[in-house]
Amino acid sequence: MRSAVQTGVGRIEIIERPVPQPGPGEALVRLRAIGICGSDVHYYIDGRIGDAVVQFPFVLGHEPSGEVAALGAGVTGLAVGDRVALEPALPCGQCETCRTGHPNCCPSVKFLGTPPVNGTFEEYHVYAARQCVKIPDNVTFEAAATLEPMAVGVHAMNLAQLRMGDRIAIMGCGPIGIVTAMAARAAGVSFIAMTDPVPSRREYAKRYADLVLDPRAVTAHEEIKRAATIDVAFEAAGDQGAIDDATLCVRPAGKAVIVGIPAVDQISLWVHLLRRKELTIIMARRSNFTLEPAIRMMAAGVIKPEEIVTHRFPLERVAEGMDLVHDIRDGVLKAMVVI
Repeated sequence: MRSAVQTGVGRIEIIERPVPQPGPGEALVRLRAIGICGSDVHYYIDGRIGDAVVQFPFVLGHEPSGEVAALGAGVTGLAVGDRVALEPALPCGQCETCRTGHPNCCPSVKFLGTPPVNGTFEEYHVYAARQCVKIPDNVTFEAAATLEPMAVGVHAMNLAQLRMGDRIAIMGCGPIGIVTAMAARAAGVSFIAMTDPVPSRREYAKRYADLVLDPRAVTAHEEIKRAATIDVAFEAAGDQGAIDDATLCVRPAGKAVIVGIPAVDQISLWVHLLRRKELTIIMARRSNFTLEPAIRMMAAGVIKPEEIVTHRFPLERVAEGMDLVHDIRDGVLKAMVVI
């Protein structure tokens, strides 16, 4: 099988490898579509995110879909040929964090495409059977490969405990910002403001937002506060300026949810301004039991995260896709590897 292997910082090579075989409790999946995530690009460009450092050779990718090709012993509830979305996280299920309902924060979690766990930019991959979630026939492989970022947006919305009629702001009109806006609209929010310095992304955000701003042209948090009283803000850019705008635009006793992944190890806060309004700051990590709800919402037509896909690449051009996403060229929003 072909595997897109990262052999150095900014370097990916296509290497032939044997097709792996599933063991007890595992499923071999023939991959059909894999999204390129911002965290993939971090590892590709920088070789690390925080203390997670890539040891080469390494395979990136954690937003896959495909069909079951073989099953290991003892697997029930799946059959060869089943179309599946894949949960990229494999928590231990035994620690106190898992047992209290937070497997996304499991200290021993194995997450695809995050060192030292190899990811899915390849033709076949073996998963624990419990990572496979069957998708309805009306959900395409490409759509299913957008479910992981969609689940992140749904999880962020759940953390914020959004209520119908809430007014929100989202800093960042990339894939996570857009799917968070989709989830929030489905939850019944009454007003959405969004910011992004990239013109093509601002234009795309107008499908979902009532107000779209360029944070480099205006003082975004002040403009947002003039437009509406914001109950909850979501930071989805991984940028200090976006974090400032998200925390400063929210009303007293409101909430700010930090979803983005900064390229730096430390950020700063306007501590006295935020303390005086008793802001609740929530740090979001990936998703938590939200893949199946996202599938149900997609199958019902309530959300359409597949609309974020703007570019498609074959496996042998995955590095080209990484570079495009990193440079935010050609109106890219979500790039997809199609096998």
